[in-house]
Amino acid sequence: MKRKEGRLLLGLLLGLMLLPQVAAAEPAKLILALGDDSYTPADAVKAWTGAEVRNTLGKRDLLEFAVVILSNIPYGALPPAVREGLPEFVRRGGSLLITGGPNAYGSGGYQSVASLIPFEIRAESDWIAVPFKAVILLQPDHPILAGVTFQTVGILNDLNPKKSGAVEIARYAGGATFDPSGRVIGSRFPSPLIAEQRGDQGTVLGIALDVGREVRAGWTNGPRFLQNVLTYLVGRSPLKPRTGEELLRTFLRWQETCDRELRRGTTGGAHWKRTAADCRRELADSRYPYLDLADLWLVERLAIAERVERGELSEGDGGRQMMELNVRIRKDIERRQEGLK
Repeated sequence: MKRKEGRLLLGLLLGLMLLPQVAAAEPAKLILALGDDSYTPADAVKAWTGAEVRNTLGKRDLLEFAVVILSNIPYGALPPAVREGLPEFVRRGGSLLITGGPNAYGSGGYQSVASLIPFEIRAESDWIAVPFKAVILLQPDHPILAGVTFQTVGILNDLNPKKSGAVEIARYAGGATFDPSGRVIGSRFPSPLIAEQRGDQGTVLGIALDVGREVRAGWTNGPRFLQNVLTYLVGRSPLKPRTGEELLRTFLRWQETCDRELRRGTTGGAHWKRTAADCRRELADSRYPYLDLADLWLVERLAIAERVERGELSEGDGGRQMMELNVRIRKDIERRQEGLK
């Protein structure tokens, strides 16, 4: 049995080496824009950053997106995969942009991810009108502010600066408000408007303004600001979509390791079953998107090995069948990846 298994393995490895190569192409980075996307037109963003905008996850993993934009969208309205995946997304180097509005921050129910936010949420309802005041730039040399001037601000999310771990970039000026006669009729503390937090490997940029609203209200430098912001965030993120070539190589590496472990026990026996389950779990833990192909390979691998043992197939024929199976899997991966474009 061991001799036949050894020859079958040789056929398998030859099959891996003979597989046609998947054409390598550097994929464009992806931006996931959720909520108000009126100010992030896909064509303009692609011209600015080279990245492609998507409005849904589709069949992709969150870790395939370089940037996630949460634009005036309630936390509870986010897809579960986004809610659950945001902490790891940032840990793995992703860039997160959170913009303000009546459905953001405290008003949007973001208290449960307060550790990710570069402000301190101070109220459950924090979207408020304020006297129109100037924006003060605290980090004027920050790349997102290059060539940008702000119009006066009269509505914002009323947040506090974060005590540690974040850098405040710009703030609402606050101060006294006067009537036409010069009499003081009110006063307001300054309030943070833009802040950045770099946690582990990723970047979180928070803006306490409804950016879409400001752009629609005629903010002349709004597009320039957005270009700066998205260029900065895309550049900071290493995350990119997995290519068909990468997925195939991952599958083949997994397959070779799994095959080596399977051969340590009797074909179809208890060790085989435990190992097959462990192999599948390992691939699932890597967030591999096509686990059905792993199931297919495990079933076919067992069937071919059993036929070789019974003498129904020669070792060479078994190896050729494994090669044919790998070619089918390669084509299936290519087809599925093509469907994601």
